[in-house]
Amino acid sequence: MVSIFEILALTTLCASVAQSEMYAPCHLNDMDCFEATLNKALPQVFSENQTLGVESSDPLKVDLIEGDMPDLKFKLFSTITTGYKQCVIKNVKMNLDALTLHEELDCPNLETTGKYEISGRLMTLPIEGNGDFKIAAESYHITLDLDLETVVGDDKKVYLTIKSFKQKNEATAPISFDFKNLFNGQKDQADKVLTFANQNWKQVSDLLQEPIWYNNMKTILSSSNKYLMTEPLDQMFISP
Repeated sequence: MVSIFEILALTTLCASVAQSEMYAPCHLNDMDCFEATLNKALPQVFSENQTLGVESSDPLKVDLIEGDMPDLKFKLFSTITTGYKQCVIKNVKMNLDALTLHEELDCPNLETTGKYEISGRLMTLPIEGNGDFKIAAESYHITLDLDLETVVGDDKKVYLTIKSFKQKNEATAPISFDFKNLFNGQKDQADKVLTFANQNWKQVSDLLQEPIWYNNMKTILSSSNKYLMTEPLDQMFISP
């Protein structure tokens, strides 16, 4: 469970690829070409781009993430997530008429660190504490559906931007949870909760992951739209 990403949209990568001229553009309906181009460009797109004012997405830094559930509340401060550049994009489907984009990502070795505050119940056990934390995920499968829109730039040309998104995130391998100073350092209580969390990693990740993924994705898509505004829509694709 991380914070991901998750994750840049196909159109973002198309724009950055066209700008850098690293790879030949694809025909609009050639999803195999898009998929290959995306995976080649992904490490560069997740890197910092000072010219465009784009901050790094690997590592990805988020100042504050809050979770507010009936039985559990937590805050994560100054989180840093690494590993997005290792993601592999699959099953890309784009419909420009409907302005929608679907893609799936397999992401190994995602890790999030930072400071935490937590109180309430973690499923069946009480939990309370504050301090340093680390969450290491061996594998995540991310399904991302984006709604796009067109905007007219200052140059009177039409650009694509990302309007909204929906995501489904599934941990597909064990997750390691390490929260320091649970129960003010009372080792017996802390060890009991951490053992429970690591033995029930799937259920715990399902419980905690939504605010982490949502905040990470908001950060990533904000950067994505900066890339999108560098390439007019009529220059992003090869005409049939």
